[in-house]
Amino acid sequence: MKHLSESDYIRERLFPNSGDQFYLHLSDLLIAMKRVATEDEVNLLDFGCGGSPYRSLFPNAEYKRADIAGVDQLDYEIPLTSGPFRLDVSDSTFDLILSSQVLEHVLHPEHYLDEAYRLLKPGGKLVITTHGIFEDHSCPGDYHRWTDSGLTQLLKSRGFSINETWKITTGPRAALFLFERFPLIPSSTSVFRLFAILWQQLVKNYRGWFHKECDRLTVKNRFHHEHLHRHRLYLGIGLVASKVNP
Repeated sequence: MKHLSESDYIRERLFPNSGDQFYLHLSDLLIAMKRVATEDEVNLLDFGCGGSPYRSLFPNAEYKRADIAGVDQLDYEIPLTSGPFRLDVSDSTFDLILSSQVLEHVLHPEHYLDEAYRLLKPGGKLVITTHGIFEDHSCPGDYHRWTDSGLTQLLKSRGFSINETWKITTGPRAALFLFERFPLIPSSTSVFRLFAILWQQLVKNYRGWFHKECDRLTVKNRFHHEHLHRHRLYLGIGLVASKVNP
């Protein structure tokens, strides 16, 4: 888990550059995170914080961090349990809970969301980003992928009211990201294996140019919060949800 706090990991998310390995998606994810950034003095929990790459987007927050053991400088430790759990913090403490690229790594997301609901003040907001179509990446496990409808229903089932839904890196931009990572061709013949090797070398040598061209050609496929039905292929998904006033 140490890599989550390394400077390159944080820089690629907060200051993504064309040529970075995951630039096409992480630069779009930053657009989404800036949408919820605030200079207000809020009580904020980074719930599954990792290296807290987006901390600077909330400069005046009372910023608390929770994650599993092994992450540095935690305020609260999330237990590795198959059942419900409670952090050592009172009910209705936080104005905002941030969950960025966490939920896919949670074995039982309903327990995680129930705890988020308990910790939020009435009217408080939960900001979640997670994956739609994305490669398997254990940290320490990788368990789930959602559609926007599926994630919406999951949040509603735990008592949340949905304010806004996002799709991140969609359509041709998502396809180009996947093709950059994994050439979508059979690998059983020598011709196709040679093509894959040549493609990987081209990407390695010209990735920065490739990303700049993708930015130019797919600018309308980076972030969406309206007409989501028009965007059927997407790498990321996000929700802003509220704890309903009792």
